[in-house]
Amino acid sequence: MTHPGWGEKWMGAQALPTPRAPARTPSPVPGRTGTARTGPPFWTRRRRRALRVVLLGVVTVLLAVVFLLTWVALDAVRARGALDRAARDVATLQADAVAGRTDRLDVTVADLQRHAAHARDATSGANWSLAGRLPGVGPTVEAVATMATVVDRLARGPLPRLAEVMEVADPATLAPRDGRVDLGPLRQVAPDVRSADEAVGYALRTVTGIGDEPLLPQVSVAARDLRDRLADLRMSTATASRAAQLIPPMLGADGPRDYLVLVQNNAEPRALGGIVGTVLVLHADEGRIELTDQRPGAQVGSFDRPVVELTRDEQRVLGGNDLGRWMQNVTATPDFPRAAEVAREMWRRETGQTVDGVLSTDPVALAGLLDGVDTGPGGVLRGDELVSYLLNGVYRTQTPQEQNEIFADVAERAFTALSTGGSDPAGMVGSLAASARDGRLSVWSSEPAEADLLEGTVLDGALRGVTADRPVVGVFTQGIQMAKIAYYVDTAVDVVERGSRPDGSRELAVTVTYTSRVDAGEVADLPDYVVGADETRPGEVRLRALVYAPAGGRIVAASDKSGDVGLSPQKHDELWLSFHDFSLNAGETSSITYVIITGKQQDGGVILRTTPGPRPVVTSVENDAPGE
Repeated sequence: MTHPGWGEKWMGAQALPTPRAPARTPSPVPGRTGTARTGPPFWTRRRRRALRVVLLGVVTVLLAVVFLLTWVALDAVRARGALDRAARDVATLQADAVAGRTDRLDVTVADLQRHAAHARDATSGANWSLAGRLPGVGPTVEAVATMATVVDRLARGPLPRLAEVMEVADPATLAPRDGRVDLGPLRQVAPDVRSADEAVGYALRTVTGIGDEPLLPQVSVAARDLRDRLADLRMSTATASRAAQLIPPMLGADGPRDYLVLVQNNAEPRALGGIVGTVLVLHADEGRIELTDQRPGAQVGSFDRPVVELTRDEQRVLGGNDLGRWMQNVTATPDFPRAAEVAREMWRRETGQTVDGVLSTDPVALAGLLDGVDTGPGGVLRGDELVSYLLNGVYRTQTPQEQNEIFADVAERAFTALSTGGSDPAGMVGSLAASARDGRLSVWSSEPAEADLLEGTVLDGALRGVTADRPVVGVFTQGIQMAKIAYYVDTAVDVVERGSRPDGSRELAVTVTYTSRVDAGEVADLPDYVVGADETRPGEVRLRALVYAPAGGRIVAASDKSGDVGLSPQKHDELWLSFHDFSLNAGETSSITYVIITGKQQDGGVILRTTPGPRPVVTSVENDAPGE
């Protein structure tokens, strides 16, 4: 019996379950079987969680990279500024060292050390180590760090000693006193000079190698600037190093030395300058220099046979056996070491004396050493006026015997000025350096180690067709008449690069121009010694131009204003050359343009060697290669 208000507890021992609505079964979907999912499976949810973790990690890494690159960029700005200032310090250091401003070197070195330290500190953190491993930016980061390290090592290493070294090497310090050079200080600093040069050379090679990787433009510019500054400094340290190693032994520090000096006469041209007009002998012992002999070049020889065995090239190109029979003609070869070898043997056969080396110079170089020479009625002459007198005036007013006496007097005066230091040692050294650059001063030593140190410098005067990656073009002049009429000739050589070739060679146009300054109205007043005793056309100048192609190159064409001219290809020491004869009437100009192909992969600037004349050769080298 029940009652509606009693509830379930009054329903007996077990309550009946309350009926529930049946579960809804979804309508089947065509093509599907089974029941529908009420949510994503567990593996999908796990994948989404993993994706969120990965994305979070990527964002974190990107933020870290951005932070790292920002940090590196800020340091790079600091380093770049410090490196710019350090590069300027290197340039100042080199300029002051060359100019002899040794009192300023310590200050410049201190500035360089400070700027280099700033660059080093800005590029030495952990951020740089990490950034260097990143693709794309790694080479740029490493380049900046490398430049900072290179400059810092130089600043803390050999360069602080450069001030002391340059003070010892100062021309005023090295200037002879009472005919003697004090070699002690130079020998003492020689190891430091060599160490400094090696360090600068290593730094230059390191910075040059930076350009092998793609860099940001700003860093590429900084690397090129630093490389150029180091290259200039290397020129100074290399010169100082060679000087420190050469000067003491060559001036007799390790035993007496004797040197043959060839004084050339540019009024009668030969490839190296002119015929040998005067021969001197210098004796050096412990820095003391003495003039022990002098005589006209014509008084050495002639010899019935060449004093050395001449090559077929030399006989064919330089005029038979003349090179080896007359002292006046040893300068016909454009290779000074060969000329020195022949002259040394001629002197040995003539006098019995074997010299230790050979030097060559000319009146232009000698005039640069002299304050002036009293020529009697002509008064005191100096500079260009003295050169004009020695190469021309003396032949118009003096007898051959008087000419020899004047040449001997001027040579002795120049030696005296050189051996005593003169009133301006720095100016004298500068004049000698300029003469060497113009090919008017050459030096050869019979000692192999010293010859190796001279090789490749402006003093060696060797015939070569390439230097490093730079093609060398030679344009040499020979006089082909016994006369001093070539004093009136001006020479110009223009080199224009026309472009590169597929094999890596380059095409050059080399124009050689000779101009006669002979005044037709004055020819009748010129003595036979000037115009030539056997000349049928007085005032005519006859010359031979020897044009040498670079190593591995060749001359393919030649033309003048009338059109193509024939080539006469020859080989000399593995270099192709062609020669042409010029005949110039009074006031006439004549020129020939040669088309020359260089050797392969000679990418550097063209080096032009010419015969130094009574006046400077006018030269120009124009680079028209695409992209350069």
